[in-house]
Amino acid sequence: MTTTEEIQALTIRELLRARGPCITLVLAGDEMGDTAIELKNALARIREELRKPNLDKLGMDGEALLQPIAAAATEARFAKGAGSMVILRSSEVLEIYRVRGLKPLVRVGERFDARTLVAAEAARKRFAILALSQKRTRILRCTGDSCEEVPFPAGYPSSLADAMQTRQPDHVLDNRVTGGPSIGAGTVLFGTSTDREAKGEYLLHFFQDVDRAVKAVLKGSEEPLVPAGVEQELALYRRANTYAQLVEPGVAGAPDGMDGAELQKRARAALEQWEQMPGNALPADLDRRISLGLASIHIHTIVPAAFAGRVSEFFFEANAQFPGVYDAATQEIRQAEETAEEPVDLVELAAYQTIAQGGEARIVEEQAMPEGARVCALFRYAA
Repeated sequence: MTTTEEIQALTIRELLRARGPCITLVLAGDEMGDTAIELKNALARIREELRKPNLDKLGMDGEALLQPIAAAATEARFAKGAGSMVILRSSEVLEIYRVRGLKPLVRVGERFDARTLVAAEAARKRFAILALSQKRTRILRCTGDSCEEVPFPAGYPSSLADAMQTRQPDHVLDNRVTGGPSIGAGTVLFGTSTDREAKGEYLLHFFQDVDRAVKAVLKGSEEPLVPAGVEQELALYRRANTYAQLVEPGVAGAPDGMDGAELQKRARAALEQWEQMPGNALPADLDRRISLGLASIHIHTIVPAAFAGRVSEFFFEANAQFPGVYDAATQEIRQAEETAEEPVDLVELAAYQTIAQGGEARIVEEQAMPEGARVCALFRYAA
């Protein structure tokens, strides 16, 4: 069996390919975060599900699957305010997350619940924080529930004092002349900049060094970078920045007075706000793409496209649900009341097919979606 530590490297696609039966369990807990009663009821329901013919034929030992769930959940049962407990369990997988905003769920099937996997993936998505300080600039790498300072790369100054020892402002260097014979072989400065202007030049050069340090640390990564600092320094750093995934406007405030937990909390809020801005979550030219048949906000169009492998990106609100049945032969969707078949969540189905065929699925906030839409898909090509 894969251990919890080893499973952290698994991608969402690898989890969706896990051999069934697959148990997806979301426990919200009571007011104190205790999940004991909820877990007991969930385990009883899972035992019933495992006895159903479509799962029982897989020949798995139900109790062997359930025992690690009970043990792991007991160890992590109290976590007030940390979000719902998500447990993924199959014969090869045991993985536990804390994810905010998820509703309770008990699902046993031939694969894990794609909607839950997308939410868990978002919760552990990595981002970086750049805590700008003239005394000690820090780089931190975080997920939704963890944050760790990383060593500043060797050869790059982490303070303005260190930077001033190695560099001088360009405008001062440009106003330098060689001394004549009467004053020796030294140099004479005749720049007219004020001390404040000179310090601003030093600080800009320092931030250019910091920008290079950031790119050294995040080399090969596309992690969003959240800058934190006082307003003037944030504005100056934007001039120096060349990292593509800079989160605007960042966290305003002197980071020297914030520990890692406070920085992470404020940076995560800034990141979530930035991700919902037009052009960051959904493309700014969405209307044009829809008119060209390269995007859609209708689940009846999105599901067949996902099965055909045309969906490159699928966006949906956290609570969006469209119960129905998809007929792959006719490529038609029937409403739940139009068929005797057991309906499924078509949003979850679209997310699964999108991911399984190389696309990406993301949960977004209502304000980031087109007006009145709860789902949206970008297509690789028009039908």
